[in-house]
Amino acid sequence: MSSEQFGLGFVGGGFITSEAHIPSIEYIPGATVAAIQDVDREQATALAGDCREAGVGDPAVYGPDELDAMVADPAVDGVWVTSPNYTRESVVETIVEAVTDGAGLQGIAVEKPIARTVAAARRIVEGVEDAGLAHAYLENWVHEPAIEDLRAHLWEQGRDAGRPYLVRSTAEHGGPHSGWFWDGQKQGGGALTDMLVHAMGGNEFLLNDPDGGTLEPVAVSAETDTLKWSREKYAAQIEAEYGVDFEDNPTDDYARATIRYEDEQGRPVVSEASGSWCYVGSGVSRTIELLGPEYSGHVRSDDDAASVFFADEIGGEGWAEKQTATSGRLPITAEVVVNSGYVGENRDAIEAFRAGENGRFDLTDGYRIIELSMAAYKSAEDGREIDLATTDLDGYTPPPAR
Repeated sequence: MSSEQFGLGFVGGGFITSEAHIPSIEYIPGATVAAIQDVDREQATALAGDCREAGVGDPAVYGPDELDAMVADPAVDGVWVTSPNYTRESVVETIVEAVTDGAGLQGIAVEKPIARTVAAARRIVEGVEDAGLAHAYLENWVHEPAIEDLRAHLWEQGRDAGRPYLVRSTAEHGGPHSGWFWDGQKQGGGALTDMLVHAMGGNEFLLNDPDGGTLEPVAVSAETDTLKWSREKYAAQIEAEYGVDFEDNPTDDYARATIRYEDEQGRPVVSEASGSWCYVGSGVSRTIELLGPEYSGHVRSDDDAASVFFADEIGGEGWAEKQTATSGRLPITAEVVVNSGYVGENRDAIEAFRAGENGRFDLTDGYRIIELSMAAYKSAEDGREIDLATTDLDGYTPPPAR
């Protein structure tokens, strides 16, 4: 393949691949979808057809037990791991083995969260780095134009007044779109590991100085609960649609965490994050507030300047991500893959891999977010603040995943 081209191979043809990553490829010059591997060959075949129709590639299709063959495909320059959480460790292990056996891969990018436990995340990072692979952590929040601009403006203009000391974020929608998300063992948790990881990662990004220096997380306090989906009516809905007994085996559909950091001078810096599957409205609801000594900044994703209203008599199909109704107020937004950071995260990973480097956010960042997530689950379970310096989280598995 020429140096101007970069072929992506996707492991997993589900929602995040079809609705976020592949539509972003048309915005990245030289990028093409070279291959799709999925345990459901029909799903991969259908998605490959969509790629050809959209003009973003003519991908080869690989089915079950063919991941190593996809990694060895000379048209594949980088592998994007977007398969379900419970497959991540075995998928990365297979990719690493194929590279060790001679596959000419330039890099690997892993969708959030990179694993279900701290121990699994550590094995993934160590395996990838031992193989000499460049790597990237796919967290779209930190590549969103609105968040990047907020960070740049406030740090540039506010630096003389003092660094920001508090960020508050919420991330909510009406519930997952696939059965395995509702299964705590397969997913590895609940709303905390699905939604709160976005807020945790985004908060850290905003609080860290763009000119260098790192914050040290020192303690986590959290709470989790099941507010909506274990109720009889909604649990029956989950069982009917996904075959998951949520009434007897619920996961958290609400979570909040406070993470205390220390800056380079030992001063306190605080991240407050919350997430849920309980939101009822037009798509995803997300708010961010960054506060400093003489300034503040805000991002609100569900406060669109343009919207339309349809009465119940009209109905129809919705177009906003996670939209839970087809009537009432519906947002009109610009291209979601741009505004939501998917173009930015994929462009960053591709450019880094071409240069033989890790992405701006790499798997070590993903490892740290998993560590904070497990600390949050342990805090909620134990009812106490978790001191990160004295708590060993390697062997910890959160209640929903047991």
